Amino acid sequence: MNLPRIVCPPDPGLLQSFVDRTVLVRVPSLGEAAAAAARVGQSGNRLLCVIVESDSPLADLDFQEDQKAIPLAVMAPSTGQFRHLARQLDLLRSFNLRVYLPGHHAENLVGLRILSSVGIYTCAVLGNGSMDWEALADLMTYAVLERVPHAAIEPFNFIASRYDPAAYLEWGGIFFDDPKTYLHLDGKGRVALSPAELRKKQFIAQSIAEIPEPAEFPAIRERLQAWRQYFLDNHPCASCPGWKICLGRFAGDGLGNQGCAGFFLEMLEVARQFKNRQTQAEEFRIWQP
Repeated sequence: MNLPRIVCPPDPGLLQSFVDRTVLVRVPSLGEAAAAAARVGQSGNRLLCVIVESDSPLADLDFQEDQKAIPLAVMAPSTGQFRHLARQLDLLRSFNLRVYLPGHHAENLVGLRILSSVGIYTCAVLGNGSMDWEALADLMTYAVLERVPHAAIEPFNFIASRYDPAAYLEWGGIFFDDPKTYLHLDGKGRVALSPAELRKKQFIAQSIAEIPEPAEFPAIRERLQAWRQYFLDNHPCASCPGWKICLGRFAGDGLGNQGCAGFFLEMLEVARQFKNRQTQAEEFRIWQP
């Protein structure tokens, strides 16, 4: 198991408490991104991206030319007024940017599709509320099978491109929710396994130094093997046709009987169609002189 990436605030003292790690820094506003990125480089660590946790809609953010070189994950509550956003589209298309929107808001599913259609890479953050599974399935089908050029919409493109009928697929890392890939630190350096647990102050260690071997650390090992409990408990999720790409992600919030099974079954079929298209494209090659 490789060392997980560290997600933390850009506090200089905290960043200097470890070295030669891949780091994602969280900031509350876009204007703080450049300074946060610079602090990571000064600390002797490697920047993966700056996570902008904005309370304002995407259209209200003030993107600047000097931010182009910074890899950005912008988490916004919504797109906002598209007529305002349209003024910045040419600039945004030149950014190293992915926009994250909560997937449980119907208007965000429309916003994600619009952003994708104009070349902005996006991600629907799933699992934080009641989903409109039919609307989500429409967005997923568009993301994976639509032939008109558009930017990727995650986690759908990730699932379709990595789906293996003989294996389980964990895709929470798309929005930094996978403890084998990401560990989350607060300003004091305390360690949580996910963004949600960080917000709830549910920590597994007082510092990253307590976790020299992540694969052997009890809390991480237990989390990575938690899916086994569904089989021990004979949970309905364990017999769901979509289990291989859900792994019970929606079981704990009481949403399991509200459409997720049908959605993930449809996602499996779309992933198969995507793989078949790839195979056909490889088999059919125009002759070369």
